[in-house]
Amino acid sequence: MALAGFMRRLNSREYKNWIKAGQCLTMLQSRMQGFINSEMQSFHRQLASKMTATPRQRKRCQCRAKGKQFQPNCPICAEWKENILAHHNNRNGEIHWGNCDPSLWPTHYWEVAKVYLPRGHAQSKGPQQCDAAAFLNLINTCDRFKVSNISRIREVIKCRNDLMHNSDMKVSSSWLADFGQKMHELISEFTHVPGLEQEGYKMQEVLLSDWSVEDVGLYEVDGHVKPAYDPSIVVKMKGSVVDTPNLSLCEVEIQLIQQLLQELYLQIEEQGTLSKEDQDNISKVKDFLSEYEDLQSVFQEDLERLDLLQKDNVTLNVES
Repeated sequence: MALAGFMRRLNSREYKNWIKAGQCLTMLQSRMQGFINSEMQSFHRQLASKMTATPRQRKRCQCRAKGKQFQPNCPICAEWKENILAHHNNRNGEIHWGNCDPSLWPTHYWEVAKVYLPRGHAQSKGPQQCDAAAFLNLINTCDRFKVSNISRIREVIKCRNDLMHNSDMKVSSSWLADFGQKMHELISEFTHVPGLEQEGYKMQEVLLSDWSVEDVGLYEVDGHVKPAYDPSIVVKMKGSVVDTPNLSLCEVEIQLIQQLLQELYLQIEEQGTLSKEDQDNISKVKDFLSEYEDLQSVFQEDLERLDLLQKDNVTLNVES
């Protein structure tokens, strides 16, 4: 039964800690989404009002961004780039221009926002398709956001990276306590975001709860007895209400593993080859997913992709 596998995974305190931290980030993303959406639409209008180049100055924009490079070929894209960079806190550093389509800057606010995001957001159509890390990086790199202590944002970004670059999917209780403090400090910077302060109290409840799994057994629907597991059912834990809006805890777990896998793929793609560390990480993730039937069914395509990455790397090593 799928629930049995999930309950067995939660017998590991360090894995449970990993899920708790990830759920808090999911809660942060959910509460910040509307705020980010509103701010970036206003920011886009602010930039658009400053533009002097007009659409008549280009018949068809052929400007294309790739990776960390973008050289505009039309006056409109050139002016938008200049103004976007004027508000970029990392204008002399690494900027992932390949996230966006410059020809859409005048009409699509999120294409402008994506210039301030980390790699891997080319397919993102709006804040609803982004995780907490994307929002935090946006706040860190765009001066639209006035934060009194930017280090509080960067500390939580580091914590998130610790989680998503951790192929063991385990963190210690001391790490979790430190993470909770950093989340509390970050939220204190955004007390003006509706509902976020209250959400912070719920996060602390999650972090401090025991999460002893209840034996939910069987339940009856329309006279038929069924196993007490369904992906849409919120799994209840003793000592805490652990549901996130529109997500069960099982779904939060799946979402976090998907994010971890995406980070692994992006890192390998950027390097162009598999390092020894990458190979070890792939093996750990494959072994973990293969241990549980419920995860195997969800991540079957990923297991095949990871297996192919390993085989391709072996072939390259043999040929060299």
